[in-house]
Order: sequence, then structure tokens, then C-alpha cells
Amino acid sequence: ETYTKVDASTRAKANTMMPSTSNKERTALQNDPGLEHMPGNPPKKEPQAPGSSFTSTPSAQQSHSRSKQQDSPPSTKASMPSSSVRLNPYHDHSETNDGIPPPICLVSTCEEMNPSRRSSFEDCSIYAPSGTWGCPDANMAMLAVADGHGGRDIVEFLEDALLFHVSAELQIDPPENVVAGSGSSASTSTGGREKRTTTHGDSIPARLERAFLITDIHSKTMGLMSSGATVAMCLVTRGCNNMYKTNTGDTDQNQHHGKISESNPENVWTIYAANVGDARIVLGHGKKAHRLTKDHRTDDPEEVRRIEDSGGFIFKGRVLGILAVTRSLGDHCMKEYVIAKPYTSENSITVAPETDVSFIILACDGLWDVIKDQEAVDFVLDRIAEKELVAKYLVEEALKRGSTDNITVSVAFFT
Repeated sequence: ETYTKVDASTRAKANTMMPSTSNKERTALQNDPGLEHMPGNPPKKEPQAPGSSFTSTPSAQQSHSRSKQQDSPPSTKASMPSSSVRLNPYHDHSETNDGIPPPICLVSTCEEMNPSRRSSFEDCSIYAPSGTWGCPDANMAMLAVADGHGGRDIVEFLEDALLFHVSAELQIDPPENVVAGSGSSASTSTGGREKRTTTHGDSIPARLERAFLITDIHSKTMGLMSSGATVAMCLVTRGCNNMYKTNTGDTDQNQHHGKISESNPENVWTIYAANVGDARIVLGHGKKAHRLTKDHRTDDPEEVRRIEDSGGFIFKGRVLGILAVTRSLGDHCMKEYVIAKPYTSENSITVAPETDVSFIILACDGLWDVIKDQEAVDFVLDRIAEKELVAKYLVEEALKRGSTDNITVSVAFFT
């Protein structure tokens, strides 16, 4: 479990350690002009009974992003007795204006409550196909998974807010719209889509970091104080992307898995990843597993040192004896220690569509606690003939291995 319920006296003791002011990152972003354009609090959903299927109607924003997919079959429920599994295969065979096929051709997603171990479902998955969600790069797709703790309100909020803020940060204004000599300026709105000029010229990883921090602030303004979520998200683009500044070291990782062929740009994929907590993204390429995210847990010496330097402590493997993760969105009663700054990475690969099988696996710790990165990649490769069902098979394997958590898995295939 990520989250441990504590009695009032223990929580009060922990709260006495909280400084009266926010950390520097949050203070710097608090007056962001784009916050006034944020979507409202998502409507409450009816609670789900144990063992029920989570197939609630998506929000308007989600419906818009998913409705434009090509050849998308309707959602189907896996035939598992008393299961809360949701199986959603997404197909995309469209082309952009420049004739380059989409970066993601199929996404297999499965969400499992694990009712024998859990009485509630606090995960969510997000997929926004390229060309459908307001990103200036029409050949860029977004995927994410979130694992909530302390209540489901936070993930219902993130289903809309995360996509909104990532999209807003990716907008590009011409340089003349930026106030001269200023590192920050007012945002503008065009066609209902906010453009934040503060990020002009920034690399994509820098924009993702800012989107995470603003989303975290937004959750506080919506009154989501006691719940939190680990999040792993990525942007996937195909072809040479000259729209944004190249990364110059603002990420913890910048690798090229394979040689980029400029003569054939449609064979080049770039994955921009960001995460907080222990939700994870693994790239399967060349039959090997490449982790694109970093787990933020109390067994990481650097994270322990950061928390202790801030005046916090680790007790029984948990921050202040409460949380097993050291970074998250939400958890505002512990925000001085459990920060929202994400780990980011940028990776480019070359794929031969006729011969190579490359994909990414996004999953919460319900999968990764029982299946290693390379095991997951090998598992997918062994079942490549059933791409639409591979997420379901991974979930079933995690259950067989004794996973005790909600399990959410998305597998996105490049070709």
C-alpha cells in the first residue's frame, strides 16, 4: 500500500512539522495567469461497488480526444467473473498533413480493481491520440496512468486537469508576444485554448515539469488536500520535431536507443516522459527493456536525504510514517516533503516498421511490484499476435503473482 491511514493525533504531530510557507517552486508558480483558465472541478461519480466494472462515461474533454480515432472499437469488458477489469483497445490508422503515420498505431489498456484485495478503485488511464487534443504538433500523442491514494477524487481530477495543463504548456506563441526582457508574461487565449507565453523556447521536458507543478497547485485550489496520486505520463511523436527547443540538459536522462535516420524521419520516434512516485514507463525496443522514468520511494538514498534536509523523516519505510512514495501530485498536507517536481526524460529511437516491434508499457505499482521490466517486455513480445489483449494478459499475470493493489496497464505499440 502507498498510503497508510493514521489517527488524528499522529497526523496532527506530523502537521506541526510543516513550515508556514510553501516551497519555492510552488511560490514561483502561484500567480501563474493561466490558472484562471483551468477547468472546473469534475462532477462527482457514483461510488462503485466492490467487484464492479469501472466504465463510467468519460468527460467531455476525454470524449473529444477519443472520438476522432480511426477504427476505434467500442469498449469491451473482459470475461472474468466478478472482475472490475476494463479493456479498451484503441486503433489509429490516420495520417497527418505531412503524410507521416501516427506515432501510436494501437493502445491496449486494462484496469483491474483486484476485488479480492481491494474494495475501491483509485487508478486511471489517459490516452489522447495525435491530432485530437490541442497540441500544436499534430503528430504527438499523450498517454498517462495515475495511481491514487487516500481517495479517488484526485484521479478523477487528473483525468481532465493533467491533459489540460500539458496541452496549455505545449502551446507556442511567436517571440514578439513575449514581454521584452521578461522571463514571464501574461498568457493569451486563442480559440478557447490557452497559450502560456512564459514557456516560449523551453524544451518539452521543461514544459512537462511546469505542467506537473501547475496541476499540483490546481488540485489544491480545488480543495483536494488529503488525497494524492503517483503519475507517469509521456508524449510520443514521430518524425523530426523542429517545433520545440532541443533539450540541453534539463532532464535527468537524454538517450538515443538506436541511430536516428534524418533521411527517413518517419522512422524516428521520440518519447518525452515524466513521472512522480512509482508509476513507471518502460520502453520495449530491440527486445530489451529501457526504463524511462524513476521510482520515487523511501528506499532511494537521494530522496531520503532531500526529505531529511527539509526537516522531515522516514519512519517504517514511509514519509512521516504515512506515505511510501516521496513525490506525488496532491498530498498537500505533506507537500514540503512529498514534492510534485517530476523526473523527466527524452529518448529517441529508430524503428523499421516492417521488421521491428517497439512499444511502451505504462503501469502503476500494482504491476511493477510483481513483474520486472524485462519480464514485462518479454511477456509482451511472446504475445505479439494478440496486441489488443496484451494489457489484459499482463494484468492477469500480475494477479497470478499475488499483486495486492489496483492494477492499471497501458501498452502502446509504435507499429
